[in-house]
Amino acid sequence: MSTRRPRHYFPRDLTRLIAGDPLRVAAAALLDILVVYAAYAAALLLRFDTDVPRVNAQFTWQVVPFIAGAYVLANMLFGVYRTVWAYGSLGDILALFRPVLLVTLLVFVANFWVQDRNLPLSVILIAGELIFPGMAVVKMRTRLLGRLPWGSVASRRLLIIGAGHTGQLLARELQNTPALQYQPIGFVDDDPRKLHTRIHGLRVIGAIDELPDLIERLDACVVAIAIPRAKGATIRAIVANCQRFNIPVRIVPGVDHWVQGQGQDSLRDITLDDLLGREPVQVDYAACTQSVKGKVVLVTGAAGSIGSELCRQVLTFQPRELHLLDNNESGLHDLSLEITSISPDTVIRLWVANVVEAPKVDAIFAKVRPELVYHAAAYKHVPLMEAHADEAFRVNVLGTLNVARAARSYQTGMFVLISTDKAVRPTSIMGATKRIAELLVLALSRGTELTNYAAVRFGNVMGSRGSVVPTFMRQIERGGPVTVMHPDMMRYFISIPEAVSLVIQAGTFGGHGNIYMLDMGEEINILELAERMIRLRGLRPGQDIEVVFTGPRPGEKLREELVADFEQMLVTDHPKVMRLTASVDVTEAEVVRLIDEIATVPANDAEELRRRIHLVARRYSLDMGDDTAAQPPKAEPAAS
Repeated sequence: MSTRRPRHYFPRDLTRLIAGDPLRVAAAALLDILVVYAAYAAALLLRFDTDVPRVNAQFTWQVVPFIAGAYVLANMLFGVYRTVWAYGSLGDILALFRPVLLVTLLVFVANFWVQDRNLPLSVILIAGELIFPGMAVVKMRTRLLGRLPWGSVASRRLLIIGAGHTGQLLARELQNTPALQYQPIGFVDDDPRKLHTRIHGLRVIGAIDELPDLIERLDACVVAIAIPRAKGATIRAIVANCQRFNIPVRIVPGVDHWVQGQGQDSLRDITLDDLLGREPVQVDYAACTQSVKGKVVLVTGAAGSIGSELCRQVLTFQPRELHLLDNNESGLHDLSLEITSISPDTVIRLWVANVVEAPKVDAIFAKVRPELVYHAAAYKHVPLMEAHADEAFRVNVLGTLNVARAARSYQTGMFVLISTDKAVRPTSIMGATKRIAELLVLALSRGTELTNYAAVRFGNVMGSRGSVVPTFMRQIERGGPVTVMHPDMMRYFISIPEAVSLVIQAGTFGGHGNIYMLDMGEEINILELAERMIRLRGLRPGQDIEVVFTGPRPGEKLREELVADFEQMLVTDHPKVMRLTASVDVTEAEVVRLIDEIATVPANDAEELRRRIHLVARRYSLDMGDDTAAQPPKAEPAAS
């Protein structure tokens, strides 16, 4: 038999009946009594057309104190006085209706059986109809006064873009919280069905393309974007229109952001992620879990931007063991402290090692026996690698060869190489070495059926070390100048979490020697990017912050490519991951022979080393063996 105690609808003690400040409750009860008196006075005047008989008036004033007490007691029993009416909602108003209706019906029924009625039944009903709105108005008076033009203390007129669920929530919160100092003045929405309608008393005034005219006409001080998952092009157009009038733009984090408790602010500043407008990635969670959960996972380059995020996301799929390999011991230590709590049941081990040391890599694989390897260890800075081609070759090529061979020797189930768009028709040492790493993946996949090899190719990662975004931010903080290589330079961008989640997704597809490419969205002009970042700080490009053109650095292209001419793009089970196919006939013996030839070049012969690296990379990238590709390409000249 159940021992659960029965639930009581009404509070069991007086303390709970008047929870809160007793003086506040007493004041609220007194106001309710005054409302009851006023309602019965008005009901008598209406019932008798202002000519109230003396006997009816005397009897009513004798019984009204008891009736008022009944309303106050009912409000206590139903918890009306425990409501914080400064934040009252429609639900609270409906909760007030219940005690008012109950007392009105009880008084009506009690008086129904009286033959000589000095308190007419119609007066009771009329009074009840007046008491409910009267009490509601008295309790909501703070909010109602704030909605009046002369009652508002907000100083900044705010125009809301988006009249959907998020927009109306924002409008209601701003109306209910005058301390935020924003006065919503209307909505802008492209849905013609909403045009000229009203939401929370605010009119839907026009469409987004009318924004410049609306800002001037309504004298808006701030514009708030309340469109969940708005596209980057839409946000950029809104920001551009507002910047013409020097109007700041804010964005609503979204209802899910509030619900999940990720922040208490209703509005935040526009970020670069908002301007790029990449939609949140939805991976196949079941497939990713199946490929990772309960397995032994090794991440090389674990302390880097991509490697560290790989560790964070891999842990969410609960591997049995996660091994972090990097030669940056401080970075490994800090990362381990951060990620320990993500999956408490996962064993995390740190390995301080360099992937170029084949014996050390082999020894680690012998101890770990990983079932899944993400190879993120690489040198990636284009200008630095132009000056240090020997180091790029050692880490990006020989390091990849060491890790990939160890994966085969110890029968790793899946080996995933993190590649780059710069491996497509490479013009830099960094891109050329990564292309050779891709060739190794293709070649080694032919020599084993036990290990699946794959490479994942993507473009620039926002926020990674050395990328233009943090560089521009530092330059803007110092007061400029912001250095842009060329006014026509274009780049693809992807966020670190998005890139990593798609890498994990690509790893679920497997395949022998597959190269996958991530959907990078639209190209972004670097000059426009710099100017947007300057404006987001409330500054003016060319006036407050100077923009200087430095010319392309060694190895840089004006535009990056994601797919080579000889590669074909095929769809996968995920819309943002494509598989590339190319008839590259390459064997392990041939690639290793070419790598060995590069390794024989004297360390002091930098030009020959660069020539050999480009020769190997480009002979499998341009016309499939065109020897004219042997000479290293030159950087594209800057425009005059």
